[in-house]
Amino acid sequence: MAVQSRSTLPYTCKQVYHPWRENCMEAAWSLTVPSFRESFKVYSVLYAVTSIIKLRKVRTLKQLRELLIGFATETIQSTIFLGTHGMVFLPVCCGGRQLFGHLSYYKLYFQVVLCTFPAILIERKQRRGALALYMANLAVEVLFKMAIQRKMFTPLHNGEILIFAIASAIYTFILKTTSDHKHNNLLFSVIRSLVGKEECAPSVAVELIQKQKQKSVYFALFYKLIKNIKRWPRIQNKNHPICTHKYRCFLHVLLGFIKRFLAGVLIQFILHFTSSPLKFLRHPTYFFATLTKSSFDLAKFLGLYSAIYRAVSCLLRNILKYDRPEHGLLAGYLAGFSMLFYKSSTLAMYITGKLLESIYFKAAQDGKVPIIRHFDSLLYSLSTALVLHAAVLEPQAMRPGYYRFLARLTGGYFSQVNRPMMDSYGVCSSKLFPNYKLPLISNYTFETD
Repeated sequence: MAVQSRSTLPYTCKQVYHPWRENCMEAAWSLTVPSFRESFKVYSVLYAVTSIIKLRKVRTLKQLRELLIGFATETIQSTIFLGTHGMVFLPVCCGGRQLFGHLSYYKLYFQVVLCTFPAILIERKQRRGALALYMANLAVEVLFKMAIQRKMFTPLHNGEILIFAIASAIYTFILKTTSDHKHNNLLFSVIRSLVGKEECAPSVAVELIQKQKQKSVYFALFYKLIKNIKRWPRIQNKNHPICTHKYRCFLHVLLGFIKRFLAGVLIQFILHFTSSPLKFLRHPTYFFATLTKSSFDLAKFLGLYSAIYRAVSCLLRNILKYDRPEHGLLAGYLAGFSMLFYKSSTLAMYITGKLLESIYFKAAQDGKVPIIRHFDSLLYSLSTALVLHAAVLEPQAMRPGYYRFLARLTGGYFSQVNRPMMDSYGVCSSKLFPNYKLPLISNYTFETD
């Protein structure tokens, strides 16, 4: 793609940013209403699900009251946080046009920062880090696509799989080295469950003996049958001093595949159900209609990840006659190529981002690097500003799903921005809108469109 032919344009903000309204404040209000409405929908559902999960731990009326109050306050606070983006976005864009006297490709980014930074300060501190990491991954993806469009380099085929494989190798190496994971303990626990605790460093934590729960008669009989099968001498791994897993290597690999494959099928079913729960409840047979080859991609990815890792680890132990953390590098790297069945640049970038976060905090804990105060808020602000900048000027560089989310958040007005007039920037702003028509200017009203 050609380099930008012009960095500034002489048009007014009404001609480009909000052609559906004459007045800037009226246009800002037209974005504010749907922004807060959609934000409330998103976070009310999110925190409702979280509250239902927490509900099983509620034992007293006081705890129930605290749960309901927390649900209400968290929903309101997060709604204000996300809705503020839509409320402030147009005022800062139009204000920059009035201040500088022109529209600028580069200055628009710094104007949008004035929108994103105050918004993240409204959100709870506990969520800022996760939001910053998510938006940073999205911003890196946007920058990557921008560079490809400008022909700065040629993309590597299946590059996300290579990135995931490298990150996987480092994760599994750390898991075999130590059991102390103070940062991103959840992600380490997920990978630990995939490869199996036998393939990780032994835990130094003292496990508390829990009381056995009452089981039904049928479950007790089934449990006893499984227990007897597990004690079958032919499947035990008693005479193998190097491989410490309970069963023979082949069965160890096979069980790892079966368990994770079934877990992937269950997760995929839950995702299908949550996408349209009412349709599933009204027509239960709809589930079978959703079963396609791609429905088992996640299951194959999880199952093969576990199987490849276990197979390589057992093979190295049997050949070299010892077990070392370095084996985790090769086993984790090869297991990472199971992503061929479930390609996801989002997952690869998220895993890599969390890995870099873990390395940074470990280095900060050891005093090797300084801890930057409010770094999460700054990272979120800069990353989100880049994403919003691309959503206006280069929407083709964005992830389609996230652009649809922004369009819904702004009540569809984001798609009415006059991008053909911004083609003079030289970045093909109207590439996704070849049949763009200038919207009719509607009268200002405080009613919802």
